[in-house]
Amino acid sequence: MGKNFSVNPNDYKLLEEVGYGASATVYRAIYLPSNEVVAVKSLDLDRCNSNLDDIRREAQTMSLINHPNVIKSICSFVVDRNLWVVMPFMAQGSCLHLMKIAYPEGFEESAIGSILKETLKALEYLHRHGHIHRDVKVRQLHLF
Repeated sequence: MGKNFSVNPNDYKLLEEVGYGASATVYRAIYLPSNEVVAVKSLDLDRCNSNLDDIRREAQTMSLINHPNVIKSICSFVVDRNLWVVMPFMAQGSCLHLMKIAYPEGFEESAIGSILKETLKALEYLHRHGHIHRDVKVRQLHLF
C-alpha cells in the first residue's frame, strides 16, 4: 500500500460494515482504480464530540504513524457530513472477532499478556511522540 490513493469518494465502493463505535462506522471497501480491498472509517462529524481542528489533527497524525502495532491511515477526506479515513483492511479481524470465533470461553492468560504487551508498546510509541490515543479497545479478555 505504498502507492497514492485518491481523495475522490467515487473511487471507493463501500461494502459491508465491519465495525462501529459511538460516532464512526468502519466498512470493508474496494478502491476501484486498483481493485484493492481497504477499510474506510466513516466518522459522523455531527455526532463527534471533538471540534474539527482536533479531528483534522488526529487524521494527520494517523497518516504519519510508523509502528507495527498501530494502523496507519492511507488518506482522509470529507464526504457530506462524514470524515472518511482510508486504512489497510485487516482481514483477520479484531481480537474480539477472533475470540468470538475461536475462543468463546476467552483467551488464555498467556495470550492476554501478549496482547496487552503489544498494545502497551503501541501506546508507548504514541506517547513518546506526543500523541494520546483516545479510543483504545481491549475488550472481553476473559481468563480461564
